[in-house]
Amino acid sequence: MKDCPASEFGCTCNRCAVDRDDDLEALKQFNRATSATATFLILLAALLGLMAMGLLNTEGAMKRAAIINRESIVWK
Repeated sequence: MKDCPASEFGCTCNRCAVDRDDDLEALKQFNRATSATATFLILLAALLGLMAMGLLNTEGAMKRAAIINRESIVWK
């Protein structure tokens, strides 16, 4: 156990003697893991959203190209 630095000044509360490092270290690791997971999921959702938008734009462009080709065939 650590010596309390306030004991020099007459403090006898004994709160400093409690070793809380293990609990805090576990909490830090949990926070690190959850924030990494949350960040990964947010980036994955953004990537999937961009891919969906690209697919919709490509599908619309293909429809427009088909219409243009059909019209140009009619005029030939």
